[in-house]
Amino acid sequence: MARASEDIESARASGDPRYLGYAQSALAPWWNLKDAPLPVILLRAQIHQHNHSFEAALADLDHAVVLDPRNPQARLTRAAIHQVQGNYAAAIADCRSLALLVEPLITADCMSRVSSHRGVARDAYRKLLAMRDRSDGMEPRQHREVELTLADISTRLGEIDTARRHYDQALAATDVDAYTLLTFADFLLEQREYRQVVELFERHPDYADLLLRAALASRATDAGNAGQLSQRLREQYAAHQRRGDFVASRDYARFLLDIEGKASAALDAALANWKSQREPADALIVVRAAIAARQPAAAAPVAAFVRGRGLEDVRLTPLLKQIPSERRT
Repeated sequence: MARASEDIESARASGDPRYLGYAQSALAPWWNLKDAPLPVILLRAQIHQHNHSFEAALADLDHAVVLDPRNPQARLTRAAIHQVQGNYAAAIADCRSLALLVEPLITADCMSRVSSHRGVARDAYRKLLAMRDRSDGMEPRQHREVELTLADISTRLGEIDTARRHYDQALAATDVDAYTLLTFADFLLEQREYRQVVELFERHPDYADLLLRAALASRATDAGNAGQLSQRLREQYAAHQRRGDFVASRDYARFLLDIEGKASAALDAALANWKSQREPADALIVVRAAIAARQPAAAAPVAAFVRGRGLEDVRLTPLLKQIPSERRT
């Protein structure tokens, strides 16, 4: 089990899905056992989560909570998955259950992440910021997580300078991991700071998902290596398909839309991804692809989701004006 845990951490840090395969191999004796030991169930759930097999992950986490109702890791992971799926009520319930199990800042971070998607983003930001400022001796990894939450909320509110400060603090808090690098690279792309995106990729060439961001930045500046980076992306996705770990993710939809110029295929991929992932970035690629493919009605369910929950995001607001309301029958 220790080896599996190390491999999962390596996957989280590097973004390399091969480590998840190594972790699954290490858990092979228990992989299909419903009544596996609790530590195995939690590790198995994390692997499912990273592979976007959310229903399998939730089944394991539900069982883990039955075995140990006070297990904070099970609650935190389940809250994160519920949030990704857009099931905010369930996510908030798990966040609230943490109140007596973990330090207050962890609970506040969990609550603010979820509530910021429910029409109270500014209030969620203020509450988390106040809690952060009252906390002494934050553990570096938790400090990074809090700063990333604050950066995400600030970005969606259009407060770019504030978001940059939070990203700077997140990057300085502890060693970088794949998620921090990718979210920061996406932030830089949105601000058209293409040179910084390329420099980030050059400093961290082993982070596979940074390749898409570097390719997008190179295309935007007509750099001489833009074609080479695009070809490397094609080969990377082909390798995933051969290994059997390919997922029609929002990154793949971005690749189809912004690198290959295949709007209809990008829309198909984005909608497939939307079935399991419903974060603002997932909504954004669906709406962008639908507009580019001249099929705005295809994004109507996504627009209804965003409007119905009061989700605030300055990147989405102008685009949603081009999406018709969902017809009721």
